[in-house]
Amino acid sequence: MKRILLLTLILLSILILPLTAQSNEVMDGFLEKEAADAGTALLLIAQARGELPDSATTDDAMKWCADQSWGRKLRKLEADDAINTGQFHIALFRSFEIKGGMIFGLFKTPRAAAQEAGYQGYISGTPYVNHKMTPNEVLDSLSMALEAREEEK
Repeated sequence: MKRILLLTLILLSILILPLTAQSNEVMDGFLEKEAADAGTALLLIAQARGELPDSATTDDAMKWCADQSWGRKLRKLEADDAINTGQFHIALFRSFEIKGGMIFGLFKTPRAAAQEAGYQGYISGTPYVNHKMTPNEVLDSLSMALEAREEEK
């Protein structure tokens, strides 16, 4: 009985450790960049929503984005492109269903999303729509969205 339990634990650790390493490699590579790439930023949003598994790639994230109703606003975006404030926050707000003010409620454009993100405190400083986001800014905004979702529950 002890051998079976030990063998099961060894097999589980062999299967789980590579998944953790892959996830850490993606995050380490992302944090080393000066500007956040669209593929990884969208991947983080989709994974935070539980819509893509941890083993998903940036290509999977781009396909996920294209399948969303708001994805047409980002159709010119490639996975390796730097994501700007407006693009990221439209994806974040629409996928997390974050309510905004009157302008964002009517138009739901990247510019309105950037302004709304600044107003709601998702961005520190001036919310320039074309500002290329850093990986830390992406993670800060994403963590705020996750906190807001937890507070709603």
